[in-house]
Amino acid sequence: MNIKDLKERLSILLDSEVITERSASICLEACKQLLKRLGAEHIEGSEMLFTHLPTAISRIERGEEIEGPMPELMGEVRQSQWFDEAMEEIRYVETIHGKPLPPEEIDYLLLHYTNVFLQNHIRRVTE
Repeated sequence: MNIKDLKERLSILLDSEVITERSASICLEACKQLLKRLGAEHIEGSEMLFTHLPTAISRIERGEEIEGPMPELMGEVRQSQWFDEAMEEIRYVETIHGKPLPPEEIDYLLLHYTNVFLQNHIRRVTE
């Protein structure tokens, strides 16, 4: 996904009132930050991340809660070599959001971010 693709995705989610303008803006900034970190113009496998992120922020704004992922799955995620990088990206999101995210949302974002880091690392190694 690149910035153009993300803007199109966010536009669809905004038009269908799934997300808020503010969550779209936060998501766009998070994508730019991740592109910068990866030193890339395109992020492999980031569609789920950049769909979940604005919907998560919108849920938080609306006061909605979700149940977190299975603890066994999170155990694996916490062992990922990309865990620290994923947490740094989530802390950046919290900074631009202006407040901490609920633990359940952090867990889902950790799933997505660690997966994205893995996929993009593999891509760079094989290029």
